[in-house]
Amino acid sequence: MPSYLSWLLSPQDYMPHGMCFLWQPELIALHVASDSATALAYYSIPIALGYFVWKRTDFAFPSIFILTSLFILACGTTHIMGVWTLWFPDYRLDGAIKAVTALLSVGTAVAIWHVMPLALALPSTAQLERINQRLGGEIDQRQRAEAALREANSELERRVAARTAELQDEVLRRRSTEATLRASEERWRSMFEASAVGIAVIDQQNHFAAANEAFQKMVGYTGEELKSLGPLDITHEDDRKTAQEMIEDVQNGARQDYHTEKRYCRKDGKVIWVRVSTARALDPSSPLPGVPAIIEDITERKGAEAALHDAREALSRATRLTMMGELAASIAHEINQPLGAIIMNGSACKRFLAISPPDLDEVKDAVGEIVRDGNRASDVLSRIRAMLKNTASERTQVDVNQAVAEVLALTHHELQQQRVSVQTDLKPNLPKILADRVQLQQVVLNLVVNGIDAMRAVTDRSRTLTVRSRLDDRSNIVVDVTDSGVGLDPADRERIFDTFFTTKADGMGMGLAISNSIVEAHHGRLWVEPASPLGTVFSFALPSVAGVSS
Repeated sequence: MPSYLSWLLSPQDYMPHGMCFLWQPELIALHVASDSATALAYYSIPIALGYFVWKRTDFAFPSIFILTSLFILACGTTHIMGVWTLWFPDYRLDGAIKAVTALLSVGTAVAIWHVMPLALALPSTAQLERINQRLGGEIDQRQRAEAALREANSELERRVAARTAELQDEVLRRRSTEATLRASEERWRSMFEASAVGIAVIDQQNHFAAANEAFQKMVGYTGEELKSLGPLDITHEDDRKTAQEMIEDVQNGARQDYHTEKRYCRKDGKVIWVRVSTARALDPSSPLPGVPAIIEDITERKGAEAALHDAREALSRATRLTMMGELAASIAHEINQPLGAIIMNGSACKRFLAISPPDLDEVKDAVGEIVRDGNRASDVLSRIRAMLKNTASERTQVDVNQAVAEVLALTHHELQQQRVSVQTDLKPNLPKILADRVQLQQVVLNLVVNGIDAMRAVTDRSRTLTVRSRLDDRSNIVVDVTDSGVGLDPADRERIFDTFFTTKADGMGMGLAISNSIVEAHHGRLWVEPASPLGTVFSFALPSVAGVSS
């Protein structure tokens, strides 16, 4: 190493660089001044860069600054050597310094190009300014958001406080409601157990979820036995289909409730009549969800209704018999007319046959008359027999106009005898009604006979009985029987349909009362109005088959 330094610092036989300038003072001074100034500047730049790196520890790429400082420092040294070699020919040292400078310059260049992409990626001042502006905007926005959040938090706290107070009030109200519900449930349970009528709840499986003691006694089953049974299990087989349809309608929401009368089969086999009324299904969240039903034993009432119906039928027949008795002379005349004609035609046949030769054409005509008169008498007897028959009520589709015509034919002689002219206004093609034909004719007959009786005292004007049939706006068949009599006293009009009330001296007061009950039993209405200018109009309306089916 010492020998290398000796070699490096030994000038040997080289001449100073000033000899190249011929030691001209001006030229030497120029080189000395320029190299010295350059060296001074080169030495000050590394110091400044080192100071910058020392102060800005956050600055990127400090190694580049250090390498650059060393490279510039080496460059400055080469300029110092340029001044030195003017007088001292240490060109080996000068070359070594230049070699070091070259190594530093190459390393610095490589390092600079290595970090160039990273350096280019660094934001510029304008970019940093824009970023700072955005950051400032975001900071302002965040500050506003924080202020809004604080305000919202305050509002939320206020609402929470208000809601807490509401919840406290709600808790108090709910506790009060629960207490009321418990009291109501206790009252309901007390009524459920102590009720004299049957009460039951039917679940979704059509079983009795609950049944009170009255219902258990009614059907003869215990509460536990009823839990495995349903309404259809104890319903009479003839009523089961209808009951099933009603239960399904309530469960499906097709109807809110239903009321029906049907028969139950008790556990002991006895059949009882009950009236069942259901209400809307209980809420599924209730302690005992299902369809509540009230069941009333109406067996005794049904028996009384049957007895009343039988008594009414007997009374109705008795009234018909009485009325037919009053019309006995008219009926006898209606029968005597065809019988007399039969006798006359029979005698004529004998005469025609006694002629020689017999007049067979005349005989044939007379026999035809006999057959027609016989059918006429038979029809009269059939109508009388139908009016007097003692059979169960049977409702069929009845032509009102035909029923009216038959009654008028039956009273034809009575009308003639009392000098009453009949006017009919029967609307054709009326729909039929579902009725008992005999009972319907009894009503018409009673109104016709009453009309005849009302005109017995009329002597100053014609006696006219008008019978009309029509269809009203509700698809009801209406029959009007109008007389030209003296009319009804307004005070009597309100009581005219009462049982045993009569305006006749020898009347029983049963005809109109029975007629009213017959019409009501057919879901109709019977009423009376004054006629214009004189007389009375009795009218009744019955639903037509078309009106019922619609």
